[in-house]
Amino acid sequence: MTDIVEYVPLVRELHERAAKLKQPVNGVFELTSLCNLRCGMCYVRQSGGDKAPGVRKELSASQWLEIAGQARENGLIFLLLTGGEVLLRNDFFEIYEPLTRMGFMITVFTNGALITDSIADRLARCPPSRVEISLYGATSATCEKITGVPGSFAACRAGIENLLARRIPLVLKSTLSRFNVAELEAMRQMAHGWGVPFYASWLLSRRPDKQGSEVEDYRLSAEECVELEATDRASANELREAALSEKVPDSDSNFYCKAGRAAFIVNPYGDLNVCSLLPEPAARPLEIGFHNAWMEVVKYVDSAPAPSPECLGCRDRVFCGRCPAWSLMESGTLSGPVPYWCEIARARKKRYGRPADPSPIE
Repeated sequence: MTDIVEYVPLVRELHERAAKLKQPVNGVFELTSLCNLRCGMCYVRQSGGDKAPGVRKELSASQWLEIAGQARENGLIFLLLTGGEVLLRNDFFEIYEPLTRMGFMITVFTNGALITDSIADRLARCPPSRVEISLYGATSATCEKITGVPGSFAACRAGIENLLARRIPLVLKSTLSRFNVAELEAMRQMAHGWGVPFYASWLLSRRPDKQGSEVEDYRLSAEECVELEATDRASANELREAALSEKVPDSDSNFYCKAGRAAFIVNPYGDLNVCSLLPEPAARPLEIGFHNAWMEVVKYVDSAPAPSPECLGCRDRVFCGRCPAWSLMESGTLSGPVPYWCEIARARKKRYGRPADPSPIE
C-alpha cells in the first residue's frame, strides 16, 4: 500500500500537466455494454436479451487496437478496460494481450464472476497494473439481491482467489446502496482478510442513455452519504474529495475535472466522449482519426456554457459535486442544478459548518 500511496501524487501531477497541454493521457475503453449480472442501479448494463435488431454493433478487436495505436501516438499512458463485463467478450484477450505490448498502464474492471483458473492463468502471463473487482455485499443474500444472479457471490469470491493465487495486483471496491451499506465494514474486513486494498463509494447516477433505471430505489439519502464521507468510511470520488479540500470550481467554468482535458472514453460502438456519464460529443476516431476526434472533445468542453445563475449564486456551491454530465442526465442541460447534489451540498454544509468560499481555484 505504501508504494501505491507514494505513486498517487506523481500520477496527479502528470494529469495536471497533461490537462494544461490538452494531452489525452488517460483513456477508458468501454469494450462492451453487456453484463452477466443484473444490478438495478447500474448506469450502463445491457443483458444479452437487449441485443435486439437495430442495436449498434460493438467494435471488433482490430478496431479497438487501431484506436489504441492512434491514442498512444497522441500521448495515452493510462488505459482502463471496462464494460459491462469485459470478460463476456470472447475476443477479450485478442484485445488485451496486444494492448499490454503497447506499453500502457492497464487497469481492468470486472465483477470477478467469470475469472476461472484459465482466465487467471492468461492474465498472469502479462498482468495488468491492477484488476478492480466490485463487491456487492459480504453475504450471498445481500450480493445476489443486488446482482439478481444466484451464485454470483461464490463466483466472485472464486475469481478473487484465482487472481490472488497468481499474485495479480488486485483492488476490491464497493458501490454502496440501501441494500448493502449495512455490510460495509464486513466487506472491508473481507478485503483485509485477503490482504488487498478496499474502497467504497456511495455515488449512484442515472443512465446516460435514458433507459429505465432503479437508481432512486438504491440511492442513500444525502445525510447518509455525508455521514459515510465524514467518518472516512466511504467517499463519492475524486471530484467530491476536491470539493471538500477547500477548492471550488472556477466561477465561469462548467467542467472542472480532467475529462476532455486529459481524459476521455470510447464507448463500445466507437464514439469518443468526454466521460462515461456524458455521451457527447460522440466523435468518431475510426472515421476522422483519433487526433481530430480528441480535438472535438476538447472543443466541446472548452465551449460548454457556464453553470446556471442559480448554481453560480448558490452559497453552498463549495460543497457541491454537480458537473455537466449530471446536469444533462437530470435537468436536460449542461448547466442546470441537480436536486440530489443540492441535497448533498446542504447536508455537507450542515455537517462541516464551513462557509462557502467564493474564490475560484488558483
